[in-house]
Amino acid sequence: MHAIHTTPGFVVSSRSTGEAGKFISIFTRDLGLIRASAQGIRFEKSKLRPFIQDYSLGVFSFVRGKEFWRLTNAQENILQNVSLVGRDREVWNVGKKELIARIALLLGRLLQGEDAHPELFVTLDSLFVFLANFRIGTTSGANDKLNDELLNNLESLIVVRILHRLGYVANIPNISEYLVSDKISEQLLMSLKERRVLINQHINKALRESHL
Repeated sequence: MHAIHTTPGFVVSSRSTGEAGKFISIFTRDLGLIRASAQGIRFEKSKLRPFIQDYSLGVFSFVRGKEFWRLTNAQENILQNVSLVGRDREVWNVGKKELIARIALLLGRLLQGEDAHPELFVTLDSLFVFLANFRIGTTSGANDKLNDELLNNLESLIVVRILHRLGYVANIPNISEYLVSDKISEQLLMSLKERRVLINQHINKALRESHL
């Protein structure tokens, strides 16, 4: 009997295979980035279909096959809650989705092989928790300019933390306070405004030197 491995994960990307299957890349907390086949997942009647959409954060079960993993179960599509929480403005909803899509693309470029990075998964999870609970206009007033600024700051924060967790960015004194924790708050994002140029310089340098 094949052992079943169950772990939280984030669907980085997927492609259709066969009549109704999918081949899915999932960044998991316990197994690293794995590629799994999911047969029949595109059928309307599939119970797992809602939970394995691209950029979904959930809990996934796998068994190891001869060539790749096979998905056996999935639950909790948190992205749906992220995009709809509080009936926020459409611009904010779109911004959230685009941010998550860019983070997924970056992870697909950075992660190689089945090396577990639980600390990186915590960083990713903190992003989803913040997006799921934050509502525009709660403390700073709701306007599109502010929303764009918060999203830009949030993206820089998450990207530099990802690069730091993977060893691409050192613990730099001027921005260390943003690297050592996974906490995210509106106050933290607003304080990042003065350091964002510096943070983006380190992000671009790390990506350039890593040929990513």
